[in-house]
Amino acid sequence: MTVLATATRSVRARVGAHWQVALMTGLLFVVYGGYGLTRQATYLTAGYDLGIFDQAVRNYARFRAPEVPLKGTHYNILADHFHPIIALAAPFYWIWDSPSVLLLVQMALIAASVPVVYAFALRRMPRAGALVVAGAYAVSWAIQAMVDFDFHEVAWGVPILAVAVDALDRRDDRTLLIAAGLLLGVREDMGAVLVMMGLLRLAWRPRRTGYLLIGGGLAGYLLVTALVIPAFAPNGQFAYWTFDALGPDLPHALWTIVAHPVHTAQLLVTPSIKAETLAYFFVPLALLPLRSRYSLIALPLLAERFFNSRDHLWTTHFHYNALPWLVLVLAMVDGGARLGVWRRIWLYRAMLAWLVIVPVYLTSVANITAPVLRRMLLGSAWRMDDHLRAQQAAVRFVPHDVCVSVDDRLATQLTTTNRVTLPGIPTPRTDFVVLDMGQKEVGYLLPTPQQVLADSRAAGFVQVFSQGNLLVLRSPDYTGPSAQCRP
Repeated sequence: MTVLATATRSVRARVGAHWQVALMTGLLFVVYGGYGLTRQATYLTAGYDLGIFDQAVRNYARFRAPEVPLKGTHYNILADHFHPIIALAAPFYWIWDSPSVLLLVQMALIAASVPVVYAFALRRMPRAGALVVAGAYAVSWAIQAMVDFDFHEVAWGVPILAVAVDALDRRDDRTLLIAAGLLLGVREDMGAVLVMMGLLRLAWRPRRTGYLLIGGGLAGYLLVTALVIPAFAPNGQFAYWTFDALGPDLPHALWTIVAHPVHTAQLLVTPSIKAETLAYFFVPLALLPLRSRYSLIALPLLAERFFNSRDHLWTTHFHYNALPWLVLVLAMVDGGARLGVWRRIWLYRAMLAWLVIVPVYLTSVANITAPVLRRMLLGSAWRMDDHLRAQQAAVRFVPHDVCVSVDDRLATQLTTTNRVTLPGIPTPRTDFVVLDMGQKEVGYLLPTPQQVLADSRAAGFVQVFSQGNLLVLRSPDYTGPSAQCRP
């Protein structure tokens, strides 16, 4: 009877644990999914990037090439980055043809990583601690930054990379290789991540898997950036080698890193915004990732950002932080185990308290990260004001199946019904121009709305709608909706 009772308690404990993490995962999806839908409903999403992926995946759903008018006429999205995995979202468009589908897909992918983080932590600490770790990961500043910025292909990498690191930790080579193959379809830079995981995998026999990861990562990156992307690119080149301080290509960059280590180290932390972002990665995790070899997996992801010449990659904003944060959370768990943190009750409790306090603090302090929870708690996620009403009215005014050049903030409201691009992007036909005169520019590095308005009037466009800051102009050649302008 004692054995039976013990077994029964064990089963109940396992069921209880699964129930708790399942509830956390489901709740996370509901909260983040709801938040994403409010962003679309309140016109906080944009053509760059949600509209771009919406146009690409809609074409995949219709078994067409993933052309994106928001990037240019007949512009194939594979000329930008190599992310064929986004086509997996296409079947959902058969159910609901809307950019909101991608927002929900992204939230589901984020939520799917939570049980993996929990399982990884559970191998090193009690169930309660693993639940705290999973929860702290889920509501962290890095994950909220991704949720707060539309949709991006790296969302697919969040659960897949979690599975890959977990498989590496469990020495499950089959799962590791499957996850690695999927990562190569997320984005070309995942090749560097595979190389680092391969180097770690060489630590034990048989080493064949390690060599496969290294070879596959290198071959994948070089093949895609040298052949695949240039084959689709209008100028025949890979557009995202933007590491001017290191050199014109990968060989030169590697030589600079090896030959000038002091200069390389300085690049990682200067200007100071880089050091600040690094602090956001490591301080909330009490520096414990530094004790784990798994931190090395995050190294190429961090290097890609902080060696980059594009300064918007250095901040705590947008989606760029999610993947390195995921890796560093797992490294924190491993590093804590190696230091004996989880075996010493006072250290264990102190660390769990720290993991709870930090997200609460970041949510409560203005102008600091954690935008999702803060906006929901303050109610600003459901705002309705005169400007939003004007935006809605302008969008409703535009007929279906017309070619529209529209302010970036309005693009995702029209991509379901029209062929949409941004003013300043070359296009063979424009029926309507929709402008928000209160914006500084119609899109990133694009003209001001005043410039677009002047050019449109000079071309004979006539103003047919005005409300608040919103204007709609119609082409003098407009004759009605056209099959050429269907989305």
